[in-house]
Amino acid sequence: MLLICFALVGCGKKEEVKGKFDIKGNVVEINAKEKSILVDDKDKGLTWVALTENGSTNNYQEGQQVVVWVDGGIDTSAPVSTKALHIEIISPKQ
Repeated sequence: MLLICFALVGCGKKEEVKGKFDIKGNVVEINAKEKSILVDDKDKGLTWVALTENGSTNNYQEGQQVVVWVDGGIDTSAPVSTKALHIEIISPKQ
């Protein structure tokens, strides 16, 4: 019984991505070589977002609005950079 509880708790964490997102903005640049997108968040400014391990820059276009859940912290370089845990496109190219 205890083993089943641990298994259920472990599975539940993977679905917990839908909490509060970290970045919301428009894609302003795509770097296919680095597998990253540059997102302009009106509060946080420009942020380079490295895609997930199996992510593809083919899924994104400049002008799309996206929300990003961050995997870990946000590096304070200029522009800032981070690694995505999950990205959702919330509006097509404008």
